[in-house]
Amino acid sequence: MKETIVVLAISTKKEKGWLKCATAFTNSWGDIGMRFDKALYSSIFIAPGLYEVTVINNAPFGTNPSYEVSDASRIGTFEDFASKKQK
Repeated sequence: MKETIVVLAISTKKEKGWLKCATAFTNSWGDIGMRFDKALYSSIFIAPGLYEVTVINNAPFGTNPSYEVSDASRIGTFEDFASKKQK
């Protein structure tokens, strides 16, 4: 499933990275967490901002979702957008 997400926080403390995010263009009542492979995506998830990701759900049927990033690209960080606004 491909989504545009708003990344609110990034953690790389454990074996797999963790994103706290919300969907950008669909209704979302809360935040979503998803894991990512640090070796593949640490250079992409550098700061909070907008990202386009493909995610897979690793959870067994009937349980809460367990999302993991399988592809990602950075649209822009909040700092990128703020610096463009100031020009």
